[in-house]
Amino acid sequence: MIMLGFIVNPMAGNGKGNDIWRIIERSLRGSGAVYQMRKTSGMGEAQKLAVELIQKEGVTKIIAVGGDGTVHEVLNGVQQSGRACLFGVIPAGSGNDYAKGHGIAVEPVMALEQILREEKKKIIDLLRINGRVAVNVVGAGFDAQVAKTTNEASYKGWLNKGGLGKVAYILSVLRVICSFQPTDVTLVVDGQKYRLQKVWLIAIANIPNFGGGMLICPGAVPNDGVAEICVVSNVNRWQLLRAFPLIFTGSHVKHPGVRFFRGQHIQLDSQTPLFVQADGEVIAHTPFTVEMVPGCQTVCG
Repeated sequence: MIMLGFIVNPMAGNGKGNDIWRIIERSLRGSGAVYQMRKTSGMGEAQKLAVELIQKEGVTKIIAVGGDGTVHEVLNGVQQSGRACLFGVIPAGSGNDYAKGHGIAVEPVMALEQILREEKKKIIDLLRINGRVAVNVVGAGFDAQVAKTTNEASYKGWLNKGGLGKVAYILSVLRVICSFQPTDVTLVVDGQKYRLQKVWLIAIANIPNFGGGMLICPGAVPNDGVAEICVVSNVNRWQLLRAFPLIFTGSHVKHPGVRFFRGQHIQLDSQTPLFVQADGEVIAHTPFTVEMVPGCQTVCG
């Protein structure tokens, strides 16, 4: 018997998570589905709740109701549990990059139906870093600093409330671009060493988009066993600001300051320590190592 487990972040999207759960709950009652639900009350709790639902309640299909931070935590819980469990998402955050990258419906009941019918069921890869996994992107440098600034910003909440989560990210970009100092880095991809100068950011991607839909790595595929790596370097602040809009369409791939690599084992060190983000959450600083873990999670929706 399939037991559904829901982990709801009520504060996702500045309270949108709670509203979406009410819609989902009505639909579940009408369908007669058997399910367990847990709500998070703070950062890091979703991972613990996922382990509890799988190991103690016997949940075999777990669904995150929230944004990319909730997705990140729940998937880490699924992996930590050591048991096979199908994963789905009902998007309720400000960016929802996972949902965009996997073609998940924005409308909650439609997203639920996709999961229940196991539409688009597939096995995907994950990125392992510092004992954790990331499902979207691991980034170092400018983007990690922007993620940190956005998560701490007072304007994030009221912009999310108005459905303007992407604007919060853009405001943070404008703030960080004035102070961020690019640095020299050593990048090792599958044993091949590259010395790169004046690096702004390095994104190691499992899906094309981050930051609420920006197509940082247009060629990234979540189930091909390889990460796509985007490096932005050797540009000044004005050049970076002018090129920034190109990332929304993926046309930055032609810019002379952008290089791409592909690999399964990625090591990064930098002359000056850089913040590192995983799925939009700052988790470390350089140096670090990322390992692609092929075909380790079944997802649907």
